[in-house]
Amino acid sequence: MQKRVSALLAGIITAAVVTTGAALTPPGGGAVAAAAVASPGPLECGVPDESGDLDQRRDAVLDTVEVGSTWAGHYVGQALLTAGDDQYVGYYDENRQLTVAHRRLGTEDWTRQRVDTNIGWDSHNYITIATDRAGNLHVTGNMHNHRLRYWRTTIPGDVTSLERVDTMANPELESSVTYPVFLELADGTLVFRYREGSSGDGVDVYNEYDEQSRTWNALLESPLLSGEGERNAYAAKPRLGPDGFYHMVWVWRETYIASTTNNVSYARSADLVNWETSAGEALELPITRATGDVVDPIPPEGGVINNNVQVGFDADGAPVVAYHKYDEAGNTQIYVATPDDSADGWHNVQVSDWTGAWEFSQGGTLVFEVELYWAPQVTADDTLRLDVTCHGEGRTFVLDGQTLEPIQEVATPPTEPASVSEVRSDYQHPYPGEGGAQVQVNLNDDSGASGSFHAPPLTLGPDEVRRNLIRWESLGENQDRPRQAWPPAQPLEVTVLGTADACKDEGWRTFTNPGFRGQGDCVRHVYRQLRP
Repeated sequence: MQKRVSALLAGIITAAVVTTGAALTPPGGGAVAAAAVASPGPLECGVPDESGDLDQRRDAVLDTVEVGSTWAGHYVGQALLTAGDDQYVGYYDENRQLTVAHRRLGTEDWTRQRVDTNIGWDSHNYITIATDRAGNLHVTGNMHNHRLRYWRTTIPGDVTSLERVDTMANPELESSVTYPVFLELADGTLVFRYREGSSGDGVDVYNEYDEQSRTWNALLESPLLSGEGERNAYAAKPRLGPDGFYHMVWVWRETYIASTTNNVSYARSADLVNWETSAGEALELPITRATGDVVDPIPPEGGVINNNVQVGFDADGAPVVAYHKYDEAGNTQIYVATPDDSADGWHNVQVSDWTGAWEFSQGGTLVFEVELYWAPQVTADDTLRLDVTCHGEGRTFVLDGQTLEPIQEVATPPTEPASVSEVRSDYQHPYPGEGGAQVQVNLNDDSGASGSFHAPPLTLGPDEVRRNLIRWESLGENQDRPRQAWPPAQPLEVTVLGTADACKDEGWRTFTNPGFRGQGDCVRHVYRQLRP
């Protein structure tokens, strides 16, 4: 299981517990008592079944192209995007400066353009990139409660034409930006979503881009989610489902302390403008804690945390929400939920049987004891696969596709070849007491997205024969605090993984390192790597 990002807010992923004494009033009525008292001890997740068979597709390394050198003093999200024959990488160079690189596929020649911002020590400050329908590149990043930092090209495919744009749509809502996300509507319209405000007091803003006027305008007349000045929502990136709706899940946070997270919530929309509950009831904007569709009314100190809430779909296309919370005994457990006709509107199922609790009450970027970054997904036999990690160890829950009840909990098989996932650096950090003091491998996919709201797919999709990743090594998160020492800049590379089918239809000609003499040479290269 690849090393992944941490939870922003409390950090790009790491949390703790603090009692605020606050009680919640759920949409249905009375106060919900703050969660429990005595800790059941450290989290222990047991040993997953090592003999489980997930029938997982394997792929081989087909190409490796070095981009340049990247900052390695702490983890921060970096982005890869392939648009037609153009490939872009957004990263922090050896001097911590935000840099955008471009190449034409089939070549190893990169054009690099630095822009006017340098990262400090904050792991929230990831980079995200996208192209519009005219082919121009949009770049944003290095923001945690900071004035908007955004650039776009004036010439498609030419990163040297990147220009900074100081104001996007409304300067009054662009002074404290965090968690930038690009989305695309069904007609190709580029949408930009971010949080304005701070942890415990923020709103979600959506803008849309017009290529002809080269301007951004507000997509919504009001924020989508509002904490009413008392809290803020941490929402996952809206996900387009098989039903044509965008599905979104989120939690509320009372303060910057991660343990004050509460209330797993849900909404869906066909156009990102008009939103409704799982039952199809219209939601008035902005959605507040009192008006949202609550999947599970978890109180503060109840064991839920931002970024560890995901939505996927079952074989019938119905949404399935995954999250964790404390059970009645105070143990951290994984849960899934799907809409039903009950009074609460959701059917919730506990799928883990762990002991002990992950408690998170500090602020800053945290190192997650539990990582729930991947949405539930349907397998070939219509069961559901839910991937998580506990203390960095990958495990996969196989769930009944109808009841959501757990069938087995198995050790997650390797999701990349060892040559990709193994650490190459021999750097030994002289201050082991710092957070994230060991070198880790970081991987991201070819979507332009990064950061705590994005987890790359672990394996090839059912119809995919190749996938592009960026790979780099760094120390981990250190709760956004400066380090006393750090490793030298590390290589940043694009790695292409795939099956033998990726060699067909002249595909073998697109790989440069190693190069192939023909399709047969490429196929044999794959089979050699996949040999048991």
